Amino acid sequence: MKNKFTIISNTYQNQKADTFLEQRKWDIAFIGNPKTDKRSQVACDFSKQQSDKFYSISDDNNTIYVDNIQINRPYLSKLLIGAKNVLIEATTLACPEILATLRAAVKQGIKQISFLYLEPIEYRRSLKGNLTQHRDYDLSENFRFRSVHGCMSNLAESLPGQAIFFLGYEKSRLGTALEQQEMLRKWRKYAVFGVPGYETGWEIDALANNAHHLAADKFNVRYVAADSVSDAYELLNNIRRDDKTEQPVLVSPLGTKPHTIATSLFLIEHNEDQETTLLFDHPKKSSARSTEVRRWHVYDVFW
Repeated sequence: MKNKFTIISNTYQNQKADTFLEQRKWDIAFIGNPKTDKRSQVACDFSKQQSDKFYSISDDNNTIYVDNIQINRPYLSKLLIGAKNVLIEATTLACPEILATLRAAVKQGIKQISFLYLEPIEYRRSLKGNLTQHRDYDLSENFRFRSVHGCMSNLAESLPGQAIFFLGYEKSRLGTALEQQEMLRKWRKYAVFGVPGYETGWEIDALANNAHHLAADKFNVRYVAADSVSDAYELLNNIRRDDKTEQPVLVSPLGTKPHTIATSLFLIEHNEDQETTLLFDHPKKSSARSTEVRRWHVYDVFW
């Protein structure tokens, strides 16, 4: 069965926008908070410059705000009337905002949706003078797994299905998910790591920080390049197709942002009749969490 979305990826190695990239234009751009770090500021500035209109969007406990004004979700689709293409700035937007804007664009019939993501040169580590903590990262806080609009499901009332976790460097996030959602112990679980990582050796940090959970809960381990939306999207569809039980598929994007984009595409494609659902912990990003820009990625999605 053919997948709904076609994904074309372009990568630019410079810290600044490539000349070809500067020629790209979009009718509308959605951006997040530019003040998180230098990388966020660069991503938002570019999105504003290359679009005819831009909107700042945020999600707070399933309430959507556009330019700091609370709106209802149908209004989000109305903002896209007349647009032929849209840019979703994924560096600064989290999974709930990405999912909301993507759903609005698909509902409005926009056939070309682009995602921008800027890789960091380095993430902030939590160095406390202890050699055993050299793999710890200080990227976010306030982990609380709760529902996301459009993907609400009471797991306690669902038959055990397949739970797919995209994992990153923060070791507490997977542990918190398994602790807060004990019914997942009965699900068949997959752990997906970004291999190769953005930088050589980073994948080792992710593997090491999650290793104790993988062994204790009998995870099936898979690997997808950290910057690949298309491969992560294909992996999700393959796992779903290979399952003959037709039980629900739960996805939890706790890893790289390209994998979060893939998760959002997968959920939009298969969210009817609760075929799929989302488990997300709504972390608050730490300030100055990364340094500078390593690479630019633009993922163009067609359907």
